[in-house]
Amino acid sequence: KTVDEPNRSMAKNGIVKPSGVITPQQAAILDANWTSQKAPALENAMGKPDNRSAWWSLEDMRNYLDYAENQAQDLGYNMTGVRVYFGAYGMDAGEKAGQSTVFFIPTGSTQSGNILKTGDDGDILGGDGLNMGANGNPPSATYPQ
Repeated sequence: KTVDEPNRSMAKNGIVKPSGVITPQQAAILDANWTSQKAPALENAMGKPDNRSAWWSLEDMRNYLDYAENQAQDLGYNMTGVRVYFGAYGMDAGEKAGQSTVFFIPTGSTQSGNILKTGDDGDILGGDGLNMGANGNPPSATYPQ
């Protein structure tokens, strides 16, 4: 198959390529940049390598998006996306103590159409986030795993 064949097949099936999709080569560059720009400072501060990735099952991701969208409606919002925040576990978090993580927060507008932040979909106040994905294996593993 050529590179274009999978894209044609998806288009025939009504699958739309989202904006922001990157190639494996672009992902490798982002990972290398993080390794050179961020990893040394974090490792120095922690005294050990930091967590480099988080993983959720496809089922958990789909379930979270459905859950968050329904919760947003109950809270009076129209969910339009998710924002990913960087975080760190507390020192009482067992094997994840002090390690970096990411978490998702739903974003949107009020059902009256008011955007919560100028030029940007705001976080849905009161909306549950998603965290507790699995760490990389090992946590310090780089892309690709």
